[in-house]
Amino acid sequence: MKQIIILCLVLIAFPHEIAADRLDSLYHAIDIAINNSNEILEHKLQVIDRLHQRAQESKDLLDRYEAENALFKEYHSFMNDSAIATLNRCITIADTLKRTDLKADCYIRMAMQLSVSGFYTEALGYLQNIPQQEMHGQIQLDYFRGMNHLYGEMASYTKDQHMKPLYYRQSDHYRDTLLTLLPHTDELWLQLKEAEAYSRHNYDEAQRYNDQRLRLAEPNSHQFAIVAFFRSLNYGGLGETQQQKEWLAQSALCDIKNGIMDQASLWSLAAMLNEDGDLERSYRYVEYSWSCTSRFSAHVRSWLVSPILTMINDNYKHKLHQANNRLWVLVGAISLLALLMAGMYLYVSRKRRQLAVARNELKETNTQLANQSQQLSEANQHLSSLNEQLSELNSQLTESNHVKEEYIGRFFTLCSKYIDKLDQFRIKVNRKMKARQLDELYRITQNKNMREEELAGLFANFDSIFLHLFPNFLVDLNALLKPEYQMQQTEQDKLPTDARIFALIRLGIDDSSKIAEFLHYSPNTIYNYRARLKSKAIDRENFEDQIKHISGAFPSNGKTLTAN
Repeated sequence: MKQIIILCLVLIAFPHEIAADRLDSLYHAIDIAINNSNEILEHKLQVIDRLHQRAQESKDLLDRYEAENALFKEYHSFMNDSAIATLNRCITIADTLKRTDLKADCYIRMAMQLSVSGFYTEALGYLQNIPQQEMHGQIQLDYFRGMNHLYGEMASYTKDQHMKPLYYRQSDHYRDTLLTLLPHTDELWLQLKEAEAYSRHNYDEAQRYNDQRLRLAEPNSHQFAIVAFFRSLNYGGLGETQQQKEWLAQSALCDIKNGIMDQASLWSLAAMLNEDGDLERSYRYVEYSWSCTSRFSAHVRSWLVSPILTMINDNYKHKLHQANNRLWVLVGAISLLALLMAGMYLYVSRKRRQLAVARNELKETNTQLANQSQQLSEANQHLSSLNEQLSELNSQLTESNHVKEEYIGRFFTLCSKYIDKLDQFRIKVNRKMKARQLDELYRITQNKNMREEELAGLFANFDSIFLHLFPNFLVDLNALLKPEYQMQQTEQDKLPTDARIFALIRLGIDDSSKIAEFLHYSPNTIYNYRARLKSKAIDRENFEDQIKHISGAFPSNGKTLTAN
């Protein structure tokens, strides 16, 4: 009990000191968060990549819509252009599903996103094109909210003073409509009531509504950052600058930790710090805020930050100029002192000068020798690296030459055999025609086994020469697959169909259409074969690259193989 009484007395006696310490702690936390912002950004991008992959892999349209919807929530306050593109994909899926309710929801969110970007005409167009049959329930509430937000943005940023009151009246109309429809415990109702009280400069009332919103917001969430920002505005209206800075700092800290690029707290805080003369911190904050605004890519936000950035930059340059002037004065004084000391030194150490010069020359010589030795060592390392690269290229070239030699030899042999076969077939056909054995000739030409036999022979020749060039291909291929999907070679010198496809890929033929043409399959069948085997790989992402690096065993005498 005694300790509690002492703590209360300390809080009463030193409120400003405690508040200042709390604010300094928040500044320190913001500095740490900015330093770690690259890690936060990387985590955000990883989440986005996973959602992108989920959307691309979704077969069901509704599942894809949900994935794109989750992707939009990540982009909403992160990258404006990507958020709009994601919503366009959602609208396309909703059209395909013939779901006017989903389309209406997308239109409202698109209007909100466009109004944030300053595209007011386009935003109004989306809101006006919402299907009338969906204008009820939550869609109707969201529509009123969208119109309230759109006209509020137009009123805030228009330069036409005649239209500004009209826009405000329209915004107030939709706000009042929402207030009659929403329950008094709803967060949106509290937000609208707070905004209404703030517009009437009734900051105490606005703060009471903000207290309720603060209790509903999850700590360290984006919603908490928004509520904290509006709380700082209320404190600003009340003239409590210290509290205003503290809540701006809390809001900015949440935005940075959540990877929010559409933020206002940090540059607002930077403007206040600039007025207080804390130029270094204000410059650092507004510079980071500008990078976030550039990533979000909404020109309205750029218009807001640009004047503050210019003002802080000018003040920072002015302070730097003053510091430079003081530095020049100090340099002049130090230079004069140095001249006096140099004169004294020359007077005292005249006889030691020659020794000092010799010592300096020796030191410079040693330094030059050390530098030359270092350069020589670096050159040797570079030469060694080049030699290794050249050796690797020579190895690859040798392998490529062996493959070409083997296949050129096999190609000419096969061509010669097919020419002989065609000539024999011609003689046979000619003999049948002379003997008027047309029925026998028709029977021969109707036989489809010839094509199958020739294809089987072609594949057998391909398998034979490929396995001669790459005898361990199946072993190396199985090493890239999960144990339960290992392939077995059922016949000697014959590849399974899956392995034959990837044998062509090993030879550099990775176009599915060309593989299909060679194997007499459809491109879709080849694609399915590739996708199926790729799904069985240990490393799916690099599977085909690993296939292309499977090494072969080539004859050392340079002789080519002959066709069977």
